[in-house]
Amino acid sequence: MLAFFRTLLACIVAIFVTFFLIIFLVAGFAAASGNKVEVKNNSVLVMNLDHDIPERTIDNPFMNIPGLSDEMDQPVSLKDILSNVKAASKDDKIKGIYMNMSMVQAGYPTLEEIRNALIDFKKSGKFIYAYSELYTQKSYYLASVADSIYLNPNGVFSFAGFHSEQIFFKGLLDKLEIEPKLIRAGKYKAAGETFINTGMSAPNREQLTAFINSSYNDYLAKIAASRKVSVEDLRNIADNLLVKFPEDAVKYKLIDKVVYEDQVLDVLKKKTDKKENEAYEDMPIEKYVHAEHKNIEVTGKDKIALIYAVGDIMGGDGDENQIGSDKLAKTIREAREDDKVKAIVLRINSPGGSALASDIIWREVILAKAKKPVVASFGDVAASGGYYIAAPADMIFAQPNTITGSIGVFGLIPILKDFWNNKLGINFDRVTTGKYADLGNPNRKMTAEEEAIIQQYIDKTYTEFKQRVADGRKLPIERVDSLAQGRIYSGIQAKEIGLVDQLGSLQDAIDAAAKRAKLDTYSIKVMPKYKQNFSKAFRNMVMVKEDMVKEELGPQNYYMYKKAKSIEQMQGILMYYPYELNIY
Repeated sequence: MLAFFRTLLACIVAIFVTFFLIIFLVAGFAAASGNKVEVKNNSVLVMNLDHDIPERTIDNPFMNIPGLSDEMDQPVSLKDILSNVKAASKDDKIKGIYMNMSMVQAGYPTLEEIRNALIDFKKSGKFIYAYSELYTQKSYYLASVADSIYLNPNGVFSFAGFHSEQIFFKGLLDKLEIEPKLIRAGKYKAAGETFINTGMSAPNREQLTAFINSSYNDYLAKIAASRKVSVEDLRNIADNLLVKFPEDAVKYKLIDKVVYEDQVLDVLKKKTDKKENEAYEDMPIEKYVHAEHKNIEVTGKDKIALIYAVGDIMGGDGDENQIGSDKLAKTIREAREDDKVKAIVLRINSPGGSALASDIIWREVILAKAKKPVVASFGDVAASGGYYIAAPADMIFAQPNTITGSIGVFGLIPILKDFWNNKLGINFDRVTTGKYADLGNPNRKMTAEEEAIIQQYIDKTYTEFKQRVADGRKLPIERVDSLAQGRIYSGIQAKEIGLVDQLGSLQDAIDAAAKRAKLDTYSIKVMPKYKQNFSKAFRNMVMVKEDMVKEELGPQNYYMYKKAKSIEQMQGILMYYPYELNIY
């Protein structure tokens, strides 16, 4: 009888919870449907990009429902930033752009896309003003295109040259008596060195130095053109740390004025014909993406499939932040078989991952290319497996500072025997039916013969990788072998040696695809489709496990935690560049 009443009570509670939840959702949808964003006359588009900038925005059916989601809480994607800056240039209600940003987190290739969009915006004759209390080298790179650049009187201006560092765990692993067994092909293939070295190897230092100098030279050249200061002067300013205080930045023509923000807002009022006691009409880009402004997209019955490949490459379906070979291969196949799709643009922002998963995707790219034009566009990184899946494309576009190449292969097996035995007092014993039945077992020492067998697997995959590149890029295999070796290149370097065709934006890649398909008018079909599900929407209502971990570890440590988790999920031989090459 007691069990009956418990069940009855549980059913009653469930009915009431469901009832109130339905009312909450209905009310939310009703509120959202009437919550349209209106752009007022003489508005200023406000951009604060101090957040992650994903490649694309995922459809969210719960957008604007109170408590579940809000447009101001959603990071604006690169795709939305580019299309809405373009829309703002044609919108008579938008008079200009105001950038107020400090700790910009996006990579330089992403910033390059946005910066070029801002340069195009200025062709409309509208203004761009920039203000900050702290200009990092990234935020200043964007601000440098502005008509006027302002800095707080007590603000900070960082301009001292690029640097990048990597973390190494050998000392820690030695203390734990864990022996990482790194087996690789390619002398520059630095993936895994973080576990076996206490510092950079000579080849790794060589490739990183070349990359960072290539990126820095491009950075200085772009700023020099915008600020009308010579590259030599900019290099001298950075090398000798001539800008220590805000007034120094004015002196060396890196900014225009040292002012407080209220003074900048007064300038905006004048530019938008507001009275002194009136506030200017600000339109945050987070809201503008939901406004009913002019449609600037090209339309037509023919389509170009824009297929996003973002994140580490693994088996399965993946998601918006991780490439699943099953899902992406199916997506490319759908685009190939769709007669309305006349060309494919593969947008890649990936450091690679599983060699097997990469090859599955590569096969679908080959099949698609045989039927219609395929053009690849690189974002922040297209390394190792990320480059592998692009190699067959008819054309490859990269940004000047895209991490490109890393044509190499590795496998990493942690030998844990001494850790278990000596640190935890745990022992393993085993029986087998054959000599190689437990090949790769981390709980015992690896023999030289076993290591040689795994090296054979690695070498075979590496040989195949190089042949794929030689075939796709129409280069002699000897040439590819000299370019490969696991080495990374900037987009500029990659173009010089033939690994990419053009330096350019995603739009440049789309234009090239349209030209190859002989299309004058077309529409864009964004693939694959991802949607926010109900559980994801509730992330704004509760603090879930991942959020707690991120808050506890902090951004940098959380990044390393996520990378470790992603490597743990990968199986077999890897085509992977696991470092996020942060340049500060």
